[in-house]
Amino acid sequence: MRKILITILLLGIVSAHADTIPIDYRLSLRGGAIMPDGKVDVMLGQKSQWTPAVGAELALAFHPEWQALRDWNNAAIGVALSYWKLDATRNGDKDLLGHAIAPYVFLEVPFYKSKHFEIGVRPGIGCSFITKTYFNTATPEQQYQVLQAPNINRSVGSVFNFYFPEALYCAFPIRNGWSVNIAAGWYHMSNGSLRQPNSGYNIFSGEVAVRYESPSTKDDVRCTMYDVRRTKEHKRWSVELAFTGGGRQVYYRDKQTFFCSTMQLSAYWLAHPIFRLGGGVDVFYDGAYAERATHYKKTYLGGATQADCWRVGVSVQPEFVIGQFTAGIHFGVYLYDPIKNREVESGSEAHSSLWEKGELLDKGVFYAYDLLNAGSAGYPDGWLYTQIVLRYHLPYHLFVQASMKAHLTKVEFVSVGLGVYI
Repeated sequence: MRKILITILLLGIVSAHADTIPIDYRLSLRGGAIMPDGKVDVMLGQKSQWTPAVGAELALAFHPEWQALRDWNNAAIGVALSYWKLDATRNGDKDLLGHAIAPYVFLEVPFYKSKHFEIGVRPGIGCSFITKTYFNTATPEQQYQVLQAPNINRSVGSVFNFYFPEALYCAFPIRNGWSVNIAAGWYHMSNGSLRQPNSGYNIFSGEVAVRYESPSTKDDVRCTMYDVRRTKEHKRWSVELAFTGGGRQVYYRDKQTFFCSTMQLSAYWLAHPIFRLGGGVDVFYDGAYAERATHYKKTYLGGATQADCWRVGVSVQPEFVIGQFTAGIHFGVYLYDPIKNREVESGSEAHSSLWEKGELLDKGVFYAYDLLNAGSAGYPDGWLYTQIVLRYHLPYHLFVQASMKAHLTKVEFVSVGLGVYI
Protein backbone atom coordinates (compact mmCIF):
# COMPACT_ATOMS: atom_id res chain seq x y z
CA MET A 1 0.00 0.00 0.00
CA ARG A 2 2.87 2.38 0.76
CA LYS A 3 4.28 1.90 -2.75
CA ILE A 4 0.89 2.59 -4.27
CA LEU A 5 0.50 5.81 -2.27
CA ILE A 6 3.96 6.96 -3.34
CA THR A 7 3.01 6.35 -6.98
CA ILE A 8 -0.18 8.38 -6.59
CA LEU A 9 1.83 11.19 -4.96
CA LEU A 10 4.22 11.24 -7.90
CA LEU A 11 1.30 11.45 -10.29
CA GLY A 12 0.06 14.46 -8.35
CA ILE A 13 3.46 16.18 -8.43
CA VAL A 14 3.71 15.77 -12.16
CA SER A 15 0.16 17.01 -12.60
CA ALA A 16 1.00 20.17 -10.60
CA HIS A 17 3.52 21.15 -13.30
CA ALA A 18 1.00 20.99 -16.13
CA ASP A 19 1.51 24.70 -16.79
CA THR A 20 5.18 24.19 -17.65
CA ILE A 21 5.13 20.63 -19.05
CA PRO A 22 2.20 19.76 -21.37
CA ILE A 23 0.27 16.81 -19.91
CA ASP A 24 -2.30 14.30 -21.13
CA TYR A 25 -4.71 12.75 -18.60
CA ARG A 26 -6.04 9.24 -19.38
CA LEU A 27 -8.62 6.93 -17.85
CA SER A 28 -8.81 3.47 -19.40
CA LEU A 29 -10.97 0.35 -19.15
CA ARG A 30 -9.61 -3.03 -20.30
CA GLY A 31 -11.03 -6.42 -21.07
CA GLY A 32 -9.16 -9.52 -22.21
CA ALA A 33 -7.98 -12.97 -21.23
CA ILE A 34 -5.02 -14.79 -19.70
CA MET A 35 -3.24 -17.12 -22.12
CA PRO A 36 -3.45 -20.83 -21.18
CA ASP A 37 -0.05 -22.20 -20.14
CA GLY A 38 -0.75 -25.57 -18.56
CA LYS A 39 -1.00 -24.13 -15.05
CA VAL A 40 -3.56 -21.31 -15.04
CA ASP A 41 -6.11 -23.16 -17.16
CA VAL A 42 -5.65 -26.55 -15.48
CA MET A 43 -5.63 -24.98 -12.02
CA LEU A 44 -9.06 -23.48 -12.74
CA GLY A 45 -10.46 -26.79 -13.95
CA GLN A 46 -10.20 -26.04 -17.66
CA LYS A 47 -7.90 -27.32 -20.37
CA SER A 48 -6.31 -25.02 -22.95
CA GLN A 49 -8.88 -22.33 -22.25
CA TRP A 50 -8.37 -18.59 -21.93
CA THR A 51 -9.23 -17.06 -18.55
CA PRO A 52 -11.13 -13.72 -18.61
CA ALA A 53 -9.43 -10.68 -17.06
CA VAL A 54 -10.62 -7.07 -16.73
CA GLY A 55 -8.87 -3.93 -15.59
CA ALA A 56 -8.67 -0.16 -15.39
CA GLU A 57 -5.87 2.39 -15.52
CA LEU A 58 -5.08 6.00 -14.60
CA ALA A 59 -2.19 7.52 -16.56
CA LEU A 60 -0.40 10.80 -17.14
CA ALA A 61 1.68 11.41 -20.27
CA PHE A 62 3.81 14.50 -20.60
CA HIS A 63 5.75 16.15 -23.44
CA PRO A 64 8.99 17.76 -22.36
CA GLU A 65 11.10 19.39 -25.07
CA TRP A 66 13.88 16.84 -25.04
CA GLN A 67 15.90 16.09 -28.15
CA ALA A 68 15.79 12.38 -27.27
CA LEU A 69 11.98 12.49 -27.54
CA ARG A 70 11.96 14.62 -30.69
CA ASP A 71 14.10 11.92 -32.32
CA TRP A 72 11.21 9.57 -31.62
CA ASN A 73 8.60 11.53 -33.61
CA ASN A 74 7.95 13.85 -30.65
CA ALA A 75 7.19 10.97 -28.29
CA ALA A 76 5.65 11.32 -24.85
CA ILE A 77 6.76 9.73 -21.58
CA GLY A 78 4.37 8.88 -18.79
CA VAL A 79 3.50 7.17 -15.54
CA ALA A 80 0.51 4.94 -14.94
CA LEU A 81 -1.26 2.93 -12.26
CA SER A 82 -3.08 -0.20 -13.48
CA TYR A 83 -5.58 -2.49 -11.79
CA TRP A 84 -6.42 -6.05 -12.90
CA LYS A 85 -9.06 -8.54 -11.80
CA LEU A 86 -7.22 -11.64 -12.97
CA ASP A 87 -10.13 -14.07 -13.03
CA ALA A 88 -13.14 -11.97 -13.89
CA THR A 89 -15.61 -14.85 -13.57
CA ARG A 90 -14.84 -15.88 -9.98
CA ASN A 91 -15.14 -14.31 -6.56
CA GLY A 92 -14.86 -15.31 -2.91
CA ASP A 93 -13.37 -18.67 -2.07
CA LYS A 94 -13.25 -19.69 -5.74
CA ASP A 95 -11.05 -16.73 -6.65
CA LEU A 96 -7.57 -18.29 -6.97
CA LEU A 97 -5.89 -15.59 -9.07
CA GLY A 98 -6.93 -12.50 -7.16
CA HIS A 99 -6.16 -8.91 -8.09
CA ALA A 100 -3.09 -7.00 -9.28
CA ILE A 101 -1.96 -3.38 -8.87
CA ALA A 102 0.78 -2.29 -11.28
CA PRO A 103 2.58 1.09 -11.30
CA TYR A 104 4.81 1.59 -14.33
CA VAL A 105 6.45 4.08 -16.70
CA PHE A 106 5.93 4.12 -20.45
CA LEU A 107 7.05 5.66 -23.73
CA GLU A 108 4.37 6.63 -26.25
CA VAL A 109 5.65 6.85 -29.84
CA PRO A 110 3.30 8.09 -32.60
CA PHE A 111 3.82 6.62 -36.06
CA TYR A 112 1.38 9.13 -37.53
CA LYS A 113 -0.31 12.14 -35.97
CA SER A 114 -2.74 14.71 -37.35
CA LYS A 115 -5.60 16.84 -36.03
CA HIS A 116 -8.02 13.99 -36.67
CA PHE A 117 -6.11 10.77 -36.02
CA GLU A 118 -3.07 9.33 -34.22
CA ILE A 119 -1.56 5.84 -34.21
CA GLY A 120 1.50 4.52 -32.40
CA VAL A 121 2.99 2.11 -29.87
CA ARG A 122 3.20 2.33 -26.08
CA PRO A 123 5.83 0.07 -24.45
CA GLY A 124 6.35 0.20 -20.68
CA ILE A 125 8.07 -1.36 -17.71
CA GLY A 126 7.20 -1.48 -14.03
CA CYS A 127 6.15 -3.79 -11.21
CA SER A 128 2.96 -5.52 -10.12
CA PHE A 129 1.62 -6.55 -6.71
CA ILE A 130 -0.58 -9.67 -6.86
CA THR A 131 -2.91 -10.52 -3.98
CA LYS A 132 -3.14 -14.31 -4.50
CA THR A 133 0.09 -16.34 -4.53
CA TYR A 134 1.09 -19.92 -3.87
CA PHE A 135 2.23 -19.10 -0.33
CA ASN A 136 -0.91 -17.30 0.80
CA THR A 137 -3.39 -19.72 -0.79
CA ALA A 138 -1.68 -22.99 0.24
CA THR A 139 -1.65 -24.14 3.86
CA PRO A 140 1.74 -24.83 5.49
CA GLU A 141 1.07 -28.54 5.00
CA GLN A 142 0.22 -28.08 1.31
CA GLN A 143 3.38 -26.07 0.65
CA TYR A 144 5.46 -29.17 1.20
CA GLN A 145 3.19 -31.51 -0.72
CA VAL A 146 2.83 -31.90 -4.46
CA LEU A 147 2.31 -28.72 -6.46
CA GLN A 148 -0.99 -30.06 -7.82
CA ALA A 149 -2.77 -29.71 -4.48
CA PRO A 150 -6.29 -28.32 -5.09
CA ASN A 151 -7.49 -24.77 -4.40
CA ILE A 152 -4.06 -23.12 -4.47
CA ASN A 153 -2.47 -20.67 -6.88
CA ARG A 154 0.46 -22.50 -8.44
CA SER A 155 1.22 -19.81 -11.06
CA VAL A 156 2.76 -17.11 -8.86
CA GLY A 157 5.17 -17.46 -5.93
CA SER A 158 5.50 -13.83 -4.78
CA VAL A 159 3.42 -10.73 -4.18
CA PHE A 160 6.01 -8.58 -5.98
CA ASN A 161 6.41 -9.19 -9.72
CA PHE A 162 7.74 -7.43 -12.77
CA TYR A 163 5.27 -5.87 -15.21
CA PHE A 164 5.73 -5.47 -18.97
CA PRO A 165 2.82 -3.70 -20.73
CA GLU A 166 3.09 -3.39 -24.53
CA ALA A 167 0.29 -1.87 -26.63
CA LEU A 168 -0.65 -0.56 -30.08
CA TYR A 169 -2.99 2.44 -29.79
CA CYS A 170 -5.16 4.74 -31.91
CA ALA A 171 -6.44 8.15 -30.79
CA PHE A 172 -9.42 10.04 -32.21
CA PRO A 173 -9.65 13.75 -31.18
CA ILE A 174 -13.17 15.05 -30.46
CA ARG A 175 -13.01 18.71 -29.39
CA ASN A 176 -11.54 21.07 -26.80
CA GLY A 177 -8.61 18.76 -26.01
CA TRP A 178 -10.71 15.63 -25.52
CA SER A 179 -10.12 12.42 -27.46
CA VAL A 180 -11.04 8.74 -27.41
CA ASN A 181 -8.31 6.06 -27.48
CA ILE A 182 -8.55 2.41 -28.40
CA ALA A 183 -5.68 -0.03 -27.97
CA ALA A 184 -4.71 -3.69 -28.11
CA GLY A 185 -1.92 -4.97 -25.93
CA TRP A 186 0.05 -7.75 -24.25
CA TYR A 187 0.67 -7.53 -20.51
CA HIS A 188 3.12 -9.83 -18.70
CA MET A 189 3.53 -10.41 -14.95
CA SER A 190 6.17 -12.66 -13.35
CA ASN A 191 8.96 -12.40 -10.79
CA GLY A 192 11.85 -13.47 -13.02
CA SER A 193 12.35 -16.78 -11.13
CA LEU A 194 13.27 -14.93 -7.94
CA ARG A 195 10.77 -17.18 -6.17
CA GLN A 196 9.07 -20.34 -7.35
CA PRO A 197 6.54 -21.20 -8.63
CA ASN A 198 6.79 -18.62 -11.40
CA SER A 199 4.81 -19.29 -14.56
CA GLY A 200 3.26 -15.82 -14.25
CA TYR A 201 0.49 -14.40 -16.42
CA ASN A 202 0.32 -13.32 -20.06
CA ILE A 203 -2.75 -11.17 -20.68
CA PHE A 204 -4.00 -10.14 -24.12
CA SER A 205 -6.45 -7.28 -23.82
CA GLY A 206 -8.35 -4.55 -25.61
CA GLU A 207 -8.66 -1.05 -24.18
CA VAL A 208 -10.94 1.97 -24.43
CA ALA A 209 -9.74 5.24 -22.90
CA VAL A 210 -10.78 8.84 -22.52
CA ARG A 211 -7.93 11.35 -22.85
CA TYR A 212 -7.76 15.05 -22.05
CA GLU A 213 -4.86 17.13 -23.35
CA SER A 214 -3.91 20.31 -21.54
CA PRO A 215 -4.60 23.49 -23.53
CA SER A 216 -0.91 24.10 -24.11
CA THR A 217 -0.75 21.02 -26.35
CA LYS A 218 -4.21 20.51 -27.80
CA ASP A 219 -3.34 22.32 -31.04
CA ASP A 220 0.17 20.83 -31.25
CA VAL A 221 0.18 18.17 -33.95
CA ARG A 222 3.94 18.08 -34.49
CA CYS A 223 4.98 14.73 -35.90
CA THR A 224 8.04 15.13 -38.02
CA MET A 225 9.96 12.48 -39.88
CA TYR A 226 13.10 11.19 -38.20
CA ASP A 227 16.12 13.34 -39.06
CA VAL A 228 18.65 10.85 -40.40
CA ARG A 229 21.25 13.59 -40.72
CA ARG A 230 21.53 13.81 -36.92
CA THR A 231 23.22 10.43 -36.91
CA LYS A 232 26.45 12.21 -37.87
CA GLU A 233 26.41 13.96 -34.48
CA HIS A 234 26.78 10.62 -32.68
CA LYS A 235 29.57 8.10 -32.48
CA ARG A 236 28.78 5.44 -35.09
CA TRP A 237 30.68 2.52 -33.50
CA SER A 238 31.09 1.49 -29.86
CA VAL A 239 32.36 -1.50 -27.86
CA GLU A 240 30.76 -2.35 -24.50
CA LEU A 241 31.66 -4.80 -21.73
CA ALA A 242 29.07 -5.56 -19.03
CA PHE A 243 29.11 -7.59 -15.80
CA THR A 244 25.82 -8.38 -14.02
CA GLY A 245 24.75 -10.60 -11.15
CA GLY A 246 21.49 -11.96 -9.77
CA GLY A 247 19.85 -15.07 -8.39
CA ARG A 248 17.00 -17.51 -8.88
CA GLN A 249 15.07 -20.37 -7.39
CA VAL A 250 14.46 -23.56 -9.34
CA TYR A 251 11.98 -25.68 -7.42
CA TYR A 252 9.16 -24.51 -5.19
CA ARG A 253 9.91 -27.04 -2.42
CA ASP A 254 13.60 -26.12 -2.37
CA LYS A 255 13.82 -22.49 -1.23
CA GLN A 256 17.52 -22.16 -2.04
CA THR A 257 18.51 -19.14 -4.13
CA PHE A 258 21.37 -19.74 -6.53
CA PHE A 259 23.80 -17.10 -7.76
CA CYS A 260 23.65 -16.25 -11.48
CA SER A 261 25.75 -13.85 -13.53
CA THR A 262 26.39 -12.62 -17.05
CA MET A 263 29.39 -11.16 -18.88
CA GLN A 264 28.73 -9.53 -22.26
CA LEU A 265 31.23 -8.25 -24.81
CA SER A 266 29.39 -6.40 -27.58
CA ALA A 267 30.07 -4.17 -30.58
CA TYR A 268 27.36 -1.75 -31.80
CA TRP A 269 26.77 0.22 -35.00
CA LEU A 270 24.52 3.27 -34.65
CA ALA A 271 22.36 3.15 -37.76
CA HIS A 272 20.16 6.04 -36.64
CA PRO A 273 19.77 8.34 -33.61
CA ILE A 274 17.02 6.00 -32.33
CA PHE A 275 18.43 2.59 -33.28
CA ARG A 276 21.67 0.61 -33.08
CA LEU A 277 22.52 -2.93 -34.15
CA GLY A 278 25.07 -5.03 -32.32
CA GLY A 279 26.48 -8.48 -31.85
CA GLY A 280 28.63 -10.11 -29.27
CA VAL A 281 29.65 -12.94 -26.99
CA ASP A 282 27.73 -13.83 -23.81
CA VAL A 283 29.15 -15.81 -20.89
CA PHE A 284 26.61 -17.09 -18.35
CA TYR A 285 26.95 -18.67 -14.91
CA ASP A 286 23.96 -20.40 -13.30
CA GLY A 287 24.70 -21.92 -9.90
CA ALA A 288 21.49 -23.96 -9.93
CA TYR A 289 23.09 -26.52 -12.22
CA ALA A 290 25.73 -27.71 -9.76
CA GLU A 291 24.71 -30.90 -8.02
CA ARG A 292 24.01 -30.28 -4.35
CA ALA A 293 23.31 -32.36 -1.26
CA THR A 294 19.58 -31.79 -0.99
CA HIS A 295 16.52 -33.84 -0.23
CA TYR A 296 14.95 -32.66 -3.50
CA LYS A 297 17.46 -34.21 -5.86
CA LYS A 298 15.31 -33.80 -8.96
CA THR A 299 16.01 -30.07 -8.78
CA TYR A 300 19.47 -30.66 -10.20
CA LEU A 301 20.97 -32.35 -13.24
CA GLY A 302 22.58 -35.73 -12.76
CA GLY A 303 26.34 -35.65 -12.28
CA ALA A 304 26.63 -31.89 -12.87
CA THR A 305 29.55 -30.01 -11.31
CA GLN A 306 30.57 -26.37 -10.92
CA ALA A 307 32.15 -26.52 -14.37
CA ASP A 308 28.74 -27.31 -15.86
CA CYS A 309 27.32 -24.05 -14.57
CA TRP A 310 29.03 -22.09 -17.37
CA ARG A 311 27.54 -21.49 -20.81
CA VAL A 312 28.81 -19.41 -23.73
CA GLY A 313 26.82 -18.08 -26.66
CA VAL A 314 26.77 -15.52 -29.46
CA SER A 315 23.89 -13.11 -29.95
CA VAL A 316 22.40 -10.49 -32.26
CA GLN A 317 21.59 -7.36 -30.26
CA PRO A 318 19.15 -4.83 -31.78
CA GLU A 319 18.56 -1.90 -29.41
CA PHE A 320 16.57 1.32 -29.40
CA VAL A 321 18.21 4.53 -28.24
CA ILE A 322 16.57 7.27 -26.18
CA GLY A 323 19.26 9.79 -25.31
CA GLN A 324 21.65 8.02 -22.91
CA PHE A 325 19.21 5.15 -22.43
CA THR A 326 19.15 1.99 -24.60
CA ALA A 327 16.74 -0.94 -24.56
CA GLY A 328 16.50 -4.05 -26.68
CA ILE A 329 15.94 -7.79 -26.99
CA HIS A 330 19.04 -9.92 -27.69
CA PHE A 331 18.70 -13.23 -29.55
CA GLY A 332 21.42 -15.79 -28.91
CA VAL A 333 22.56 -19.35 -29.60
CA TYR A 334 24.69 -21.41 -27.20
CA LEU A 335 28.04 -22.55 -28.59
CA TYR A 336 29.17 -24.12 -25.31
CA ASP A 337 26.44 -25.68 -23.18
CA PRO A 338 27.40 -28.76 -21.12
CA ILE A 339 24.00 -28.79 -19.43
CA LYS A 340 22.22 -29.97 -22.58
CA ASN A 341 24.00 -33.34 -22.38
CA ARG A 342 22.99 -34.04 -18.78
CA GLU A 343 20.09 -36.26 -17.89
CA VAL A 344 17.35 -35.38 -15.41
CA GLU A 345 16.00 -37.71 -12.78
CA SER A 346 12.61 -38.92 -14.01
CA GLY A 347 11.31 -41.22 -11.32
CA SER A 348 11.65 -44.49 -13.21
CA GLU A 349 14.13 -46.93 -11.72
CA ALA A 350 16.08 -47.42 -14.95
CA HIS A 351 16.24 -43.74 -15.76
CA SER A 352 17.19 -42.79 -12.19
CA SER A 353 20.12 -45.18 -12.41
CA LEU A 354 21.41 -43.32 -15.46
CA TRP A 355 20.86 -40.03 -13.63
CA GLU A 356 22.93 -41.18 -10.65
CA LYS A 357 25.78 -42.18 -12.97
CA GLY A 358 25.70 -38.76 -14.63
CA GLU A 359 25.52 -40.36 -18.07
CA LEU A 360 26.05 -37.87 -20.91
CA LEU A 361 23.98 -37.46 -24.04
CA ASP A 362 25.27 -36.26 -27.40
CA LYS A 363 23.21 -33.27 -28.53
CA GLY A 364 24.37 -30.88 -31.25
CA VAL A 365 24.13 -27.08 -31.31
CA PHE A 366 20.53 -27.23 -32.55
CA TYR A 367 18.35 -29.91 -31.04
CA ALA A 368 14.76 -30.69 -30.09
CA TYR A 369 13.97 -30.10 -26.45
CA ASP A 370 11.04 -30.31 -24.08
CA LEU A 371 9.22 -26.99 -24.47
CA LEU A 372 6.87 -27.75 -21.58
CA ASN A 373 9.55 -28.55 -19.00
CA ALA A 374 12.47 -26.50 -20.33
CA GLY A 375 14.05 -24.48 -17.55
CA SER A 376 12.03 -26.05 -14.72
CA ALA A 377 13.20 -28.51 -12.07
CA GLY A 378 16.63 -28.86 -13.63
CA TYR A 379 15.60 -29.54 -17.23
CA PRO A 380 17.92 -28.06 -19.88
CA ASP A 381 16.64 -24.78 -21.28
CA GLY A 382 17.33 -25.34 -24.98
CA TRP A 383 19.71 -23.93 -27.58
CA LEU A 384 18.03 -20.53 -28.07
CA TYR A 385 18.09 -17.79 -25.43
CA THR A 386 16.89 -14.20 -25.28
CA GLN A 387 17.72 -11.25 -23.06
CA ILE A 388 15.76 -8.09 -22.41
CA VAL A 389 18.53 -5.54 -21.76
CA LEU A 390 18.18 -2.00 -20.36
CA ARG A 391 21.24 0.28 -20.15
CA TYR A 392 21.85 3.84 -19.03
CA HIS A 393 25.14 5.40 -20.08
CA LEU A 394 26.96 7.48 -17.47
CA PRO A 395 29.95 9.83 -17.68
CA TYR A 396 33.50 8.43 -17.65
CA HIS A 397 32.58 5.65 -20.12
CA LEU A 398 30.44 3.75 -17.60
CA PHE A 399 26.88 2.40 -17.76
CA VAL A 400 24.43 0.55 -15.51
CA GLN A 401 22.54 -2.45 -16.84
CA ALA A 402 19.50 -4.52 -15.91
CA SER A 403 18.67 -7.66 -17.88
CA MET A 404 16.25 -10.57 -17.89
CA LYS A 405 17.42 -13.84 -19.47
CA ALA A 406 14.80 -16.24 -20.81
CA HIS A 407 14.24 -19.31 -22.98
CA LEU A 408 11.07 -18.77 -25.01
CA THR A 409 8.42 -17.84 -22.39
CA LYS A 410 10.40 -19.14 -19.36
CA VAL A 411 12.60 -16.67 -17.46
CA GLU A 412 15.88 -18.07 -16.13
CA PHE A 413 17.07 -15.13 -14.02
CA VAL A 414 17.16 -11.35 -13.62
CA SER A 415 20.46 -9.54 -13.06
CA VAL A 416 21.86 -6.02 -12.57
CA GLY A 417 25.38 -4.67 -12.88
CA LEU A 418 27.87 -2.23 -14.39
CA GLY A 419 29.78 -1.91 -17.64
CA VAL A 420 32.31 0.14 -19.59
CA TYR A 421 32.18 1.43 -23.16
CA ILE A 422 34.58 2.96 -25.67
